[in-house]
Amino acid sequence: MEKSKNYKLLKTIINEEDPLGLVDTDTPESLNEYDPELKEIFKKDIFSLSSEDLSEWIYEVFVSFFNKELAGSKDKYKTMADKFLSNISK
Repeated sequence: MEKSKNYKLLKTIINEEDPLGLVDTDTPESLNEYDPELKEIFKKDIFSLSSEDLSEWIYEVFVSFFNKELAGSKDKYKTMADKFLSNISK
């Protein structure tokens, strides 16, 4: 149950941050654009990671799905990790 809440939390954060500009608030289907990346992120025990390690992991996942240029700055992934870790249900 908690994993589901945390999955939804990270999904919300990633959609809000929209690192690749794929979310269109007028198109509800676009809220699922990052689902493959989310599934990959949750393959690792992200709850045991520091903010630094989590941001690096999320960044690596986005680079593997896209590339460094499209993934962009690591700073936005740090923001996502910080928001997630400060709001997770353990």
